[in-house]
Amino acid sequence: MSKQTDNRKLLARGAQVLALMGLVVSLAACGGQAAEPTAVPEPTSTPTAAPTDTPTPAPTDTPTATPVPTDTPTVTPVPTDTPTPTPEPATGRPPASPDIVYIGNPTTPDGDPQVNISFDVQGDPATLYQILDILDQYGVRTTFFMQGEWVEQYPDAAKEIANRGHELGNHSWTHFNFSEMTAEEVTKELNDTEAIVKEVTGQTTKPYFRPPFGSRSTVSLQTAYDLGYTTIIWTYGADEWRDGATAQTIFDNVYGNKAPGALYYTHTDRQIIVDALPRVIEAFQADGYKLVTAGEILAAQENN
Repeated sequence: MSKQTDNRKLLARGAQVLALMGLVVSLAACGGQAAEPTAVPEPTSTPTAAPTDTPTPAPTDTPTATPVPTDTPTVTPVPTDTPTPTPEPATGRPPASPDIVYIGNPTTPDGDPQVNISFDVQGDPATLYQILDILDQYGVRTTFFMQGEWVEQYPDAAKEIANRGHELGNHSWTHFNFSEMTAEEVTKELNDTEAIVKEVTGQTTKPYFRPPFGSRSTVSLQTAYDLGYTTIIWTYGADEWRDGATAQTIFDNVYGNKAPGALYYTHTDRQIIVDALPRVIEAFQADGYKLVTAGEILAAQENN
C-alpha cells in the first residue's frame, strides 16, 4: 500500500473520531441525564432595621375661639363637713331630742298632775275599736305608736285612730330588735313607717319613736334623732303580755305606780286591756290627773 493511501486512512479515522466526539457532546446537551443541581446557599438573614420613630408632628396651634361669658352663676361646692341641722319639730309638737325619754313633766301648764297612757298598735283591730270607744267615752286623747306592717295590713283601722283625734308615733316597720340594727336598717324602718302612716292618715309620726321591746343602741338613738325622732321608752309598763296577766294586774301596774309625769304603755291586742282601761282612767281622773298625749307631756316639760 502506498504512503499516500495510509495518510488518507489516518485522516478518515481522525474525521470519524471528531464526528463521534461531536455526537457525544450533542447527546449530553439534548437528551442525556441532567447533572445534579448545585445547592444554592441559604441567604444570610440580614437583620431588618427597626423603623425609626418618626416624630409625630406637633399639632398646629389652631387659635381657640374665646368663649363669650354667660350669666350662669358659679356653683359653689358644698363643704364636706356640713353640720347636721337640728330636726325641725312637726307643727305643734316638741322638737326631737337625742336623749332617751323615760318620764315627762309632772304637771300641765295649769299645774294639774298629768300622765300619759299610750298604746303600741298590734293585733286584731276589733280590740282597738273597743279601746277607741272607751277613750272617747272619757274624753281622753293619747298617743298610738304605729307599726308599719300593721298599718299596711289594716289601713282603715289606722285611719280611724287619726280620725278620733289621737296623736301618732313611730313603732318601726318590722318590730325587730333595734339594738342590733345598722344605721341604714334603722333609717329604712323609720322612713318606711312614716311614709305609710302619712299616706294612710295624713299625719306624721315625728318626733315620737318607741323602739320594739325598748331595744336601742348608740347607733339607733343617733340615727333616730338625725331623722327627727326622740326615742321614747316608758316609766312603767302594763305588762299585759306576761303569763298570768289579768285586768287586775294591769290596774296594779299602771295606777298602782301612780306618779305625776309618768309614761305608761300597753298594747291594743288583748281583751284584758279593754277590761282594765275604764277603771284605770276613772282612778286617775278621780285623783285630779289629766291623761294627755306624749306631745303634751313633753311640751309641758319645756315650759316649766
